[in-house]
Amino acid sequence: MTRTNASPADQELLALLNARGLAVSAPQLERWRRVGLLPRHARQALGRGRGSKSVLEPCTVEIADVLARSSGQGKDLRATLLIWYMRAGTPAVHSREPVPEPPFEAVRDALVWALRRSPVQRLIEQARKARDDVDTDTLYADADRLLARMPGPLGHPGRMREALLDDGQDIQPPPRGGQRGLVHLIALVGLTPGEVAAEVFVEAIAGSGLIPGLDREALVAAFEEAERDGTMAHSLHEARQRDAVAEARAVSPERLARAREVTRTLGFCGSIYLMHGMLLPDTPGQQAIRARIDDLGPV
Repeated sequence: MTRTNASPADQELLALLNARGLAVSAPQLERWRRVGLLPRHARQALGRGRGSKSVLEPCTVEIADVLARSSGQGKDLRATLLIWYMRAGTPAVHSREPVPEPPFEAVRDALVWALRRSPVQRLIEQARKARDDVDTDTLYADADRLLARMPGPLGHPGRMREALLDDGQDIQPPPRGGQRGLVHLIALVGLTPGEVAAEVFVEAIAGSGLIPGLDREALVAAFEEAERDGTMAHSLHEARQRDAVAEARAVSPERLARAREVTRTLGFCGSIYLMHGMLLPDTPGQQAIRARIDDLGPV
């Protein structure tokens, strides 16, 4: 770890990070400061004309900690900033202090950047620009190429657990129909009404195998009813009018914080099921949590 020309406060900061197993250099600290992510040290007067000295504040340590854990060689700092935002308010790994909130304007800019880079967002925009069958065929071809590079689904955790408990005799690779379902969803949201039959989308979701016990006929019937009473057309019209990038540009701190909390909750629910599928010892408490999640909707 390089400490050349580091101030005493930076030397103290680097030593604390090193004690947490984080290899950070003085140039890295300066790089984070130049882009406004890491605050500069406060100055403390020494009195009687003796000048002042830099003082390391606890929040600076926690910010440097989360930046070190979230960044990497060649990684865009905007991606690092979004990871920091998701960890804000929770204790750092080796500390009881909560991670401070990052600058909100920078977070919002990073969110817009991430959405513009999102392959799914680009496909939705491509679908909205489709004007004929050639454009539609191109959309499906581009979506298939993109999703072929994405990892397939893990399969339902309950079936994973059953297969592992059975010495792995019945472990089968999960179907990739869910990715085809995603293609149809993108087309449904982006293309003009009538281009994607509701039955096709329902069959794609039902065939994914990710929702055990799904009644295909009931779901098809529900879609058909929604088409007859206009609910489907109204919902799709609203979905087509939404501009995720524009919404991100205008999002308020409060709304984004609520979205973060929902994301954390869903992540917790997913981790409970995933660990259950990977043979985490079951308890009545975990069973009660899964039952509550099931009451809220399919995982």
